[in-house]
Amino acid sequence: MNADLNLLRQAVGLATENAAAGQLPFGALVVRDGEILGTGVNTALRDCDPSAHAEVEAVRNVCRDRKTLDLTGAEIYSSCEPCPMCRSVATTAGIAVIWFAALGADLPDLAYPVQPPATFAARHVRLDGSGEPFQRYLGR
Repeated sequence: MNADLNLLRQAVGLATENAAAGQLPFGALVVRDGEILGTGVNTALRDCDPSAHAEVEAVRNVCRDRKTLDLTGAEIYSSCEPCPMCRSVATTAGIAVIWFAALGADLPDLAYPVQPPATFAARHVRLDGSGEPFQRYLGR
């Protein structure tokens, strides 16, 4: 448990440094078998990229550096409770556990420039030929 606490402290440290640089205060590490594979901080404001959350950036950095999409067996240590997008990215990369320090419900208002819509809908439309890209990929 001490190792987990130390890794969480490092994630909080990254978040603190990022806040000092004028960015949103979030940091994350990707760790496997006690080895830090990579880190990430929230760069959404700097990059004008709403997907640039710390956990996503950490996964991107590790996957890019190691030239893989598979992070099975790794865990994420985050300064804050991950949002649904971050959890989805972790799951997609094979990460089954995210440790986090701060609860999302305890966050102060960070004056993020965009508020989520009250409702969201995804709509499916049947389209002839929509399976073609998949067939092309499988036939490569």
